[in-house]
Amino acid sequence: MSQLKQNDIDKDNELADFTDRLLLGNQDRAASSTDDELLRLEETILRLKQTFPSETLNESHSKQMLVRLHARLKREEQTAKPSFWKELFNFQANPQVGMILAVVAVLVLVVLVAPLQDFGGATVSGTSSTSSGGTFALIAVLLLVIVAIFWQARKK
Repeated sequence: MSQLKQNDIDKDNELADFTDRLLLGNQDRAASSTDDELLRLEETILRLKQTFPSETLNESHSKQMLVRLHARLKREEQTAKPSFWKELFNFQANPQVGMILAVVAVLVLVVLVAPLQDFGGATVSGTSSTSSGGTFALIAVLLLVIVAIFWQARKK
């Protein structure tokens, strides 16, 4: 067990030495090592070194970036937020509101049409009986069509 720990410590020290030489500019490629794991770690460190720039930003570049950041923050603060009603009735972003409005419209239609229907109470002789099933079937079909339209128009 202590042999494994000592081997790991040696690898860590060797990798740290390689990294130090690389940062000082004395190393430009992976050291020829017989350990594959150590070789892969050295190659990873080389790729990281090549990816990140070694020079720091000068004072003018950092000030310019800060000025641009503040300008963008101001510009984003000044953009007008959409009103509550526009956000509420944005059916593309919030299709549930549209579905609720459609159901409410059908319910209002049912409430307005229901008193006009004869529900099979006492019949008056001499009048033709009207069927209330046709109106409710029409309302049910309208409700199904509205649900199908919203189902197809939802975000996928």
